[in-house]
Amino acid sequence: MTELWGNALSRLSSKISQQNFDMWLRPIECCGVKDNTIVLRAPNPYVRLWFESNYMEFVLDEICSDASAEFSVQFAPDREPPEAQVHREARPKRANTASPDRPEAPKVSATEPTHTKQSPGAQRDLETDSHAREDGRSESTQLNSRYTFETFVAGPSNQLAYAAAHAAASSQPPKYNPIFICGGVGLGKTHLLHAIGHHFRNQDPSATVLYLSGERFMNEYIHAIRTSQMHEFRRRYRERCEVLLVDDVQFLAGKDGTQDEFFHTFNALHDTHRQIVLTADRKPFEISDVADRLRTRFAWGLLADIEPPELEVRVAILRKKAAAESIRLPDDVALYIASAIKSNVRELEGALIRLAAYASLSQRKIDLPFAQETLEGSVTRPREHLTSDAIIKSVAHYYGLKVSDIKSSRRHKSVAGPRAVAMYLARTHTADSYPDLGRAFGGKHHTTVISAVEKITNRIKNDPSLRGEIHAIEGVLLR
Repeated sequence: MTELWGNALSRLSSKISQQNFDMWLRPIECCGVKDNTIVLRAPNPYVRLWFESNYMEFVLDEICSDASAEFSVQFAPDREPPEAQVHREARPKRANTASPDRPEAPKVSATEPTHTKQSPGAQRDLETDSHAREDGRSESTQLNSRYTFETFVAGPSNQLAYAAAHAAASSQPPKYNPIFICGGVGLGKTHLLHAIGHHFRNQDPSATVLYLSGERFMNEYIHAIRTSQMHEFRRRYRERCEVLLVDDVQFLAGKDGTQDEFFHTFNALHDTHRQIVLTADRKPFEISDVADRLRTRFAWGLLADIEPPELEVRVAILRKKAAAESIRLPDDVALYIASAIKSNVRELEGALIRLAAYASLSQRKIDLPFAQETLEGSVTRPREHLTSDAIIKSVAHYYGLKVSDIKSSRRHKSVAGPRAVAMYLARTHTADSYPDLGRAFGGKHHTTVISAVEKITNRIKNDPSLRGEIHAIEGVLLR
């Protein structure tokens, strides 16, 4: 059976992309066969689910055709990839004393954005900053304990990003490097970064995991220059760091000096096979004012989109949050909230907490009438509150353009595409007529607006990338 399995995978490897084969088929292990039932094992439930949903039928067809017999599939309990286990067992534990070639580093350093200007009492050298905060707490505790893989609700909209994060946390040396997770606000990018950090820390408490935002990297870089500590700054990020997790990397846009430093940091880590995971609110080539050499490195490894969650996933998120907070949430209330808030998980959870707080303060039971009374007007922004100008401004900001670009007559695709998106959103979220929209977009003829709206309406049906961009913009407009 092992030979039949290997032959089936070999034939399929030429029919699907190498990236999909490595992520979804190669990790599946064939344990044997019993009574025409093939026993397989996956590294985790999410690879198994994706394999069952997308590839199992094709693999069975290949095996049944090769063996001239019918087979079914049964999965053995999941376990982590063998290569991760072997690497961890073989990896020597470091002593607690520093050495000249590799100084002692903190177990985990999770940082938060700070302001560039600091008072004298807040000026800390980078060595102290990497070990503890001013209040004496180890910065390893700043990884949010609620943000783990176990508390993340996975669904079709975020399945690839979730599996990519698992691969980053489980594969040493890295199978995909870097991993770039992109999506709109409040969709779980930060949650996945924290989950990776927790997983590494649980596997090996001595591993040096650095979590920070793009803004924090810039602030620390400026502080290092001002205090003449660039050597220590580079030691921290290029020599001591084993896993680098950077949130909102789009913040580096326009900061040439910080980009140059991050470029060399990236190269140092990548060349020594240390995992890099980045997040942003858009794809690498959509981030303006970033050097091409850095943008291409962002796209070197695995790019994983997160789209707004489906209704069922939003309901599941609410139920999990309610269970964690010991909130009794009726099904019809969960459906009401999930139907009203479509593009932002943070708002979804915020509505639940607000509802629970009002119920507690007013000594009332949570039911559908109470939820409608309490949340009406806050779960969605009324349509009349949005204007064409606000939509044009948000679209221009998202795509790194000027408002004047959107209203101009330029037809280059870098401008025409965002302009069409803005027209579609303005038609969807305002009561303006087509002639009104034409005037708002710099005096365009109303037929131009009609054509743009129809074009985007047709494209979003089959273009998940465009759908994600529109949901991300709506997430900002409707919050």
